[in-house]
Amino acid sequence: MDVAATLPARSGRRVHVAVGGQDVAIGAVPPPWTERRARRRRLQDLAVAEARQAAAGATLCALCALGVALLLVPTRAAVLLWVAVTAVLWIAWAVRPPRMLGPAQQPCRGAGHRAFVVLTTLCLLLLSVMAWLPMAEAQRRLLGLVLALVAVSVAGALAPLGVMALLALLLPVSAALGQVWHAQGHPGRIAGALTLAVLWSGALGWLAARRRRHWRAEAAARLEHEDRLRTLAAERDEALRADADKTRFLANASHDLRQPVHAIGLFAATLEKRLRGTGDEPYVRNLIHSIDALERSFSAMLDLTRLDAGSIEPNVQHFPLRDLFRRLHMQFAGQAELSGLNLRFAPGGKWVYSDPQLLERLLANLIQNALKYTERGGVVVVARSTATRINIEVWDTGVGIGAAELPRVFDEFYQVGRNDRTRAQGLGMGLAIVKRLAQLLGHELSVASQPGRGTMFRVGVARGALDAVAQATLAADTLPMPEAVSRTVLVIEDEAPIREGLRELLQAWGHTAVVAASAREAEVAQAALRQPPDLILSDLHLGEGPDGIAAIAAVRRHWRCDVPALLVTGDTTHQELRRATDGGFQVLVKPVSARKLMGVLSGLGP
Repeated sequence: MDVAATLPARSGRRVHVAVGGQDVAIGAVPPPWTERRARRRRLQDLAVAEARQAAAGATLCALCALGVALLLVPTRAAVLLWVAVTAVLWIAWAVRPPRMLGPAQQPCRGAGHRAFVVLTTLCLLLLSVMAWLPMAEAQRRLLGLVLALVAVSVAGALAPLGVMALLALLLPVSAALGQVWHAQGHPGRIAGALTLAVLWSGALGWLAARRRRHWRAEAAARLEHEDRLRTLAAERDEALRADADKTRFLANASHDLRQPVHAIGLFAATLEKRLRGTGDEPYVRNLIHSIDALERSFSAMLDLTRLDAGSIEPNVQHFPLRDLFRRLHMQFAGQAELSGLNLRFAPGGKWVYSDPQLLERLLANLIQNALKYTERGGVVVVARSTATRINIEVWDTGVGIGAAELPRVFDEFYQVGRNDRTRAQGLGMGLAIVKRLAQLLGHELSVASQPGRGTMFRVGVARGALDAVAQATLAADTLPMPEAVSRTVLVIEDEAPIREGLRELLQAWGHTAVVAASAREAEVAQAALRQPPDLILSDLHLGEGPDGIAAIAAVRRHWRCDVPALLVTGDTTHQELRRATDGGFQVLVKPVSARKLMGVLSGLGP
């Protein structure tokens, strides 16, 4: 694609870029003086605010001192008038509420600045005029001292406002001080008065200019800090929006991907049953292995999503490790045997205090990770007692992890030896789930490894109490599975491939499947039944009509009995899953393996 860009445009003009022969306007370049003007206005606002805070207090203090000192002079009425007028003006200015000025209110900003300078000049002129009033020598000297003190106090406040504000201060006060010196009657009084006024004005101007430089540096740092905070806030908001967009995209993509994978798994399970014992059975078995790998990836992403969302609540209880280790052995013994690895468990009669199902998932991920990276030797899972807890350790004789990679092994999507990674090793989310589960359960997690010799993961779990065994709620794994009984299953699924796959699979298991695409079709389908269905298997979302929860409720109302029901969904959002479970339904998240679906259906109903 041909891309050609013009030279930088002049200030305020639109930039054009030629893409594929077409002239495309991509935006306007702001004038270079716009930023400087905005910064100058902000400094002006800060200067007025600074002057408001400093000058009001300094001047009011000087007024109090002046009122006390000059009430004894003959021109008492003039002094009282000045004190009253100045106090009223300053109080009116001080109590005037500040306004946040936007670009449309720039005239108000300038008017406020000028009003402040004019107010200060008026107050000082009123004070300086008193130097020409008739009074005694001592009183005139006292007036000169008060003028100097007031000028010094106000100079610090007016310094941020610039040169014009300083001139408004220096000119009347310098003239008044010169008049005080001139009225002393000394020889050369005119030259002395002028010299005194010039020296005093220069010194005060130098101090005010220095104060202004310091103030401008502080104000610039403050504005820069505010700009950084504003930029960080904007970047944070943008990151939050991007994260929300990403979450919505992943949720939609996950839902759209789970549907066909679920359908493929159903058809593959049906094919496996039909082709068992034929020459095509290995192909179907490889297909099912690939689908299982996809299901594990989806399950890992779902686990991360639910853990990050805080939608998993631990059910902490006291239980023996023996039963937990037995289930893990049953789960991984076949995989270890196929890989030629030894797999041993040593519970040692230990009891722990944790959530049995979440701890089982945590250890299962560690064992699966150990088997994945071990080619020779084996994996040992052992429980050791310490003074305060039970340490469950998973040892392997695998490739090991280098010291540089150890801090990153619990990061999402990170895999040791990434260059040697194969698709069968997954997405690298197993240890990230382990870390989140350990944090959720409050268990200490650590790892030690030596490249070429193996790795050890340790999980520190609280000790369990033997006297709390009656409170354990975990079902025993030694109970036999219920025998398969022919049942009538009402399937409500709006996706045609999944609906057909469920029909074929249920019929292969010996069940009678009555299928419907919506709640309305379910009402029509059940009208042909002479008795209620034994089970209802429904998708949570059924297109634009009523959802699965409403469809199940309609079936139950029709038959006036509580028909056992199972919800299946590809929606992994916390709100939807919580809505389904709060309704008392068991929920499976797509894709669901045929083996898992059979186990759940066998446990439902009478």
